[in-house]
Amino acid sequence: MRGCRWFSMTQGLGLHNNTRLLVLVPHPDDETLATGGLIQVALAAGASLRIVIATDGDNNPWPQRWLEKRWRINATARARWGARRRNEAAEALARLGVAATDIRHYGWPDQGLTASLMRDALGEDQLAAEIADFAPDLIVAPSLADRHPDHSALRVLLELALARSPQAGCARFGFVVHGPTPAEDALVVAISTEQARLKQHALQAHASQLVLSGKRMRRLCQRVEMFQVSQTPASARKLADPLEWQMPWLRRRTRLHAQALYLIIEVDGQLMRTRVCLPRGSAIASARMGSGDHALDLHMQASKDTLSIAVSGRSAVDRVFAKIERLGARVVIYDRHGWVEVGRSAH
Repeated sequence: MRGCRWFSMTQGLGLHNNTRLLVLVPHPDDETLATGGLIQVALAAGASLRIVIATDGDNNPWPQRWLEKRWRINATARARWGARRRNEAAEALARLGVAATDIRHYGWPDQGLTASLMRDALGEDQLAAEIADFAPDLIVAPSLADRHPDHSALRVLLELALARSPQAGCARFGFVVHGPTPAEDALVVAISTEQARLKQHALQAHASQLVLSGKRMRRLCQRVEMFQVSQTPASARKLADPLEWQMPWLRRRTRLHAQALYLIIEVDGQLMRTRVCLPRGSAIASARMGSGDHALDLHMQASKDTLSIAVSGRSAVDRVFAKIERLGARVVIYDRHGWVEVGRSAH
């Protein structure tokens, strides 16, 4: 923990009865694991709170098979499991002191947020409406560094929603549940012994997740809550033209999964979502995206462990999110590398 800045939430951020805190998490139980201490500190300071849980965590078959003594999980079974996990989250949050009226469930596809992000803007629209309705001055959400694909995708969804919101410049806390510990300049929430006890008590409400992963869940719940802090200016700035960057990529001829470069690019306020399949053998590939004045040329060159990318066009690029995605069914959920925001400081 050396190098991290410890601080009192009420003093360090001036939390008070006018603070409006929006907590955005991908799955039921993330609200407790990542922010159970922060929620209690904020409520103790009199802050207004809203919790948004993006998915119902219904695509989680192994504990369901164990508890329900069934092998086949159909749509009806998944819906039942999702309802159970919603109820568990409601009970966990009640134990933390959160009113049921301050909780929102979106029911987005569990383990499907990346696909939703790449398909259309419906997720950003819903988040933008939520932000406009609640008008937060502080948002807590997953970090791009989290290796669960739902976590990093949800952060991209949030950033795209905020880009067109009056709250675009509000402070954001980024948490990591699955992945590396935040950098040395992360902020750390110090909670009391009683608040730590209540956080563990809240975790017990997620009984469906404890049945097969109890030891791991309790260990995650015991970690000190650490957050990366970012504040993006409301006014966008143009990125370099051509925009060039590198991404780690192990180019193996024998890899089992096909891979693609996922890009979300903003040009003159217009978003382009594109997928470019990465070649197995050739080290160089090019593609053209968009049309007219918004057309962009994409050039990629691969080495053994790096993919170099360049994007250029008539109009300067405002914003780029990029990810190298494994295609097809996954045995291992977690990403080796998730989404990155190109040309800006890491969140």
